Amino acid sequence: MNVLLIDDHPMIMEGYISILNQPTYIYHKIKSCEQFFKWIHREIIPDIAVVDYSMPPFPQQNLHSGADCVVLLKKYAPNCKIIMVTGHEESTILYNIYEQVSIDALIVKSDFTTKIFKQSIFDNFSESIYLSPTAKKALNTIKGTLLDSKNREILMYLSNGFKIIQLQDFVSLSTSGIQKRIIKMLQEFNVSDYQELVVLAKKEGFL
Repeated sequence: MNVLLIDDHPMIMEGYISILNQPTYIYHKIKSCEQFFKWIHREIIPDIAVVDYSMPPFPQQNLHSGADCVVLLKKYAPNCKIIMVTGHEESTILYNIYEQVSIDALIVKSDFTTKIFKQSIFDNFSESIYLSPTAKKALNTIKGTLLDSKNREILMYLSNGFKIIQLQDFVSLSTSGIQKRIIKMLQEFNVSDYQELVVLAKKEGFL
């Protein structure tokens, strides 16, 4: 059994190995997106992969996070069981992972226990993806307008200090199209301007 561990903290990878307690497994330890890119071309097919969402990027190959590594991994090992672990608890980030990345389990680090980790590895799930409690709560509470990936993208840029007029260069929409989407979010969140929208979205755990 080949187990791929992608995390930039060696002690965490050793912790995974200790929890699994399977001396016959072959463990492959990866500490960055660049190292993963070089490893995947060795044509070793992993059976299980545990991937941290936040990883040192390799922009030359468009690998900016563990999620990007998973997309590439799926091309080489479509049957690999993938568990993604993240320290993020923001609903928009968790929903992006859930919607855009093909994984078998999503664990928020604040939920991490030996039992949850073993369940994600060894159990056969009745649902399409195993979600740790915080991940499940975040996905169940996300508001309707934020189910749209463009709206989540707009909100993320606004929260990082970008002005509305700047966003057309990043989200491939006209300024008027962006404004219409923002108006819908203002209505749903019941606020009067996008600054209030950002504040409330952060307060409610969406950012």
